[in-house]
Amino acid sequence: MVRRLEVRYADLPTGRVKSVVSACHASLDDKPIRDFIPVLVEHAARSQLRAERRPAPYTAPHES
Repeated sequence: MVRRLEVRYADLPTGRVKSVVSACHASLDDKPIRDFIPVLVEHAARSQLRAERRPAPYTAPHES
């Protein structure tokens, strides 16, 4: 899964992708049902990585 995300988000550093996946996985460590953890981790990681690659919203310069 990490490799697939590294390819999909090649514009982000691979270390960042791994870090996001690890954090998403850690957030689900205490959940009792383990069957869907990989799917949930990948979904959460994609959402976070997608948000990180979006450019900041444009703000017009102030006119004097």
